[in-house]
Amino acid sequence: MLFLCCCLFFKGLAQAPSSQNGNRFTDSLKNQLTKTTKPAERFNLLNQITFYENGFLGDKVDSANSLEMLQIAEQLDEDSMLAISYNWIGSYLASGKGDNASGLEYFFKALPHAEKTRDKRRISSLYFDIALCYFNLQNNEEALKNIRKGGANLPDPSSPMHDYMLVQYQRGMTRYFLAVKQPDSALKYSSAMAETSRRVRSKLFEFGALYLNGSAYAQLGDVKMANVYFKKANAYSDSIGHNLTKQTFYNHYIPFLLSHGMITEARDQARKVWELGRHNNNNLLLQTGAAFLRQAFDSLHQNDSAYHYARMESELNARIFSQDNINKVQALAFNEQLREIEDEARAADEAEARKNNIQYALIAIGIIVLFMLYLLLSRSFITNTRLIEFFGVVALLIVFEFLNLLLHPFLVRITHHSPILMLLSLVGIASLLVPLHHKIEKWTTARLVEKNKQIRLAAAKKTIEQLEGKEKNST
Repeated sequence: MLFLCCCLFFKGLAQAPSSQNGNRFTDSLKNQLTKTTKPAERFNLLNQITFYENGFLGDKVDSANSLEMLQIAEQLDEDSMLAISYNWIGSYLASGKGDNASGLEYFFKALPHAEKTRDKRRISSLYFDIALCYFNLQNNEEALKNIRKGGANLPDPSSPMHDYMLVQYQRGMTRYFLAVKQPDSALKYSSAMAETSRRVRSKLFEFGALYLNGSAYAQLGDVKMANVYFKKANAYSDSIGHNLTKQTFYNHYIPFLLSHGMITEARDQARKVWELGRHNNNNLLLQTGAAFLRQAFDSLHQNDSAYHYARMESELNARIFSQDNINKVQALAFNEQLREIEDEARAADEAEARKNNIQYALIAIGIIVLFMLYLLLSRSFITNTRLIEFFGVVALLIVFEFLNLLLHPFLVRITHHSPILMLLSLVGIASLLVPLHHKIEKWTTARLVEKNKQIRLAAAKKTIEQLEGKEKNST
């Protein structure tokens, strides 16, 4: 089943559309999703939908999709599925909610499952996502460490996922060298990223390569080349649907314009950010636009406009801070949903184990009962009563364990997990079993003694008959 899922996934990847046709492609996948209830198929479709929406179109991770994927992964108890689910949940928390600590928790939780299956695509993905969290936490050295781990676990070049993971390694290295102001090294990786992104056919990565190249040339002081790359990225920006990626671009591009005296163009770009935020009701984009508009109008000595956007920036900062609180509450609620899913999965595993143990206990009881019946009903040999007593005690213990397994969920519900009440309940069960055991043992022993007498009498009668026969023959 897992092999089939992987084949379907890689087949889908090989047929991946260009980003401009991505919405139609994901709509087709969603249509397929409505027509299946098979867990493995639903998992594969949900994974493809989330992959294309996030990796090619740049949309945010859908929390409902990632939750259903985790439920299926827990149900099927597949390490590869668990690794994928935890990866998407970590991405949702880190990228979607800005909760890097919780994101890291789930990325690290996914790693052992990915390592069990030796899935280099997933292992490298997790290390690159961990690195992005550390970049957000401004810990560049820890980010570099995880980028290198991801690079050491890239899929084989023959894998259809190789380039998709390689471009993320190149992006991470570019970001690191830009952060530490080493533009020569940054340019090396951003140039390689541009080449790989074209093979991947993802406008999202091509767009990133352009503005990261622009930033590298800007740090090198090559204003002309930086301007060329930023202009190309700007031409791409209208076809990119990922607002946060576009914001990252503007955070690179507008400061470049402002620092090189292109104030009017910086103002026009800042207005685009502002309009984008207004259209999407996105406070973060509005705040970015207001901040750059304030700087642009201040440079143009248009004090009234600069003051207006300064006030807007201040108000939006307050709103964003409040929105952060809301996001934190939502993240906590999401974490609680995850805990419930994991508890349900754990309970299901325990129920399955209890079911198996009940079956084993029934088999053991059946074997012992059949053996004792054979001893009681056999007319061929004499049986020691101590053997019956021994097997009787063993049967008593197995019956007690069987009843404990059978009644445990009911006892847990009525006692509310109280150890004292659970103990008293088990003592009560034992107090009923022991007298019953004594009665059965007494009856069994009596039957056994009677059977032994009959066997001895039959044997004695046979011996007498044989002796009498010999005497007659001798006379």
